[in-house]
Amino acid sequence: MTLSEQLKIGFIQTVVEGSVAWQKPHLHRMCSYSEEKAWYEIRKGFIELVNGYDKPNIIVIPELSVPLGYQHELRRLCASSGAVVIAGLDFICVKDKICNRAVVITPRNWPSFDKSTSTSFFHFGKMFYSYEEVEMFGVNNLLTQPEIFILDAAEFGKIGVAICSDFFDVERFVVYKGRIHHLIIISHNKDTESYYFLAEAIARLVFCNVIICNTGEFGDSIGFAPYKDTFRRMIYRHKGKDLFSTQVISLPVNKLDEEQVSGVKNVVFKSRPPGYKKVK
Repeated sequence: MTLSEQLKIGFIQTVVEGSVAWQKPHLHRMCSYSEEKAWYEIRKGFIELVNGYDKPNIIVIPELSVPLGYQHELRRLCASSGAVVIAGLDFICVKDKICNRAVVITPRNWPSFDKSTSTSFFHFGKMFYSYEEVEMFGVNNLLTQPEIFILDAAEFGKIGVAICSDFFDVERFVVYKGRIHHLIIISHNKDTESYYFLAEAIARLVFCNVIICNTGEFGDSIGFAPYKDTFRRMIYRHKGKDLFSTQVISLPVNKLDEEQVSGVKNVVFKSRPPGYKKVK
């Protein structure tokens, strides 16, 4: 299959304030105010992205952004947009344990931008929970989900996905190394500088593009590519606290794929990391 020149990623950086959204005695579910605000911003984001000049192939929404009960509406927005949606869902109780997970929704006609009448979807979860989540629920009340997924996006390449603190999982990168073109992280993370430096490190070590869609409460959503030229590497970075935003960026696909092959001289991108071997 001939790969596309670029993959267009659309960010919807919602602002979900943790101290407001999850309060006792209902820690496992957003309060009604946060639900209404989050869903308003998600709908607004879709309107801006779909009606913009550059339509995204994939739309990403931060961790813990989609309120419970809105997944059906989210699938309807996805079908109308023509874009795959990767979105973080509010906490949900599964088998008497609290689960932090995300959904990947694909319109039937994708990658065409034509409206679809149906979608398919699946969920993936979080393995390593944050200190705040452990404090909220207790370590024994959290459902760990160790599965590692690689999405086959056809002409747009292979994509790895993870939720927030799973970004620090070294074993995950061993699996992804040589197998993916893009790594997408959705997060609700206040340690934004650490994620920025890790994005550059992983882009080099896994030799792929790195996307971080962080909550607008803390900001710093990022798009990074392992270009040789320093000024090209940071494709996008949106800093600032409590800022809702939308943005579409382009990530390289076919050129990166060509230079991931052993023996090929790296012209556009940095040199392949030691021991790198592309897996078909």
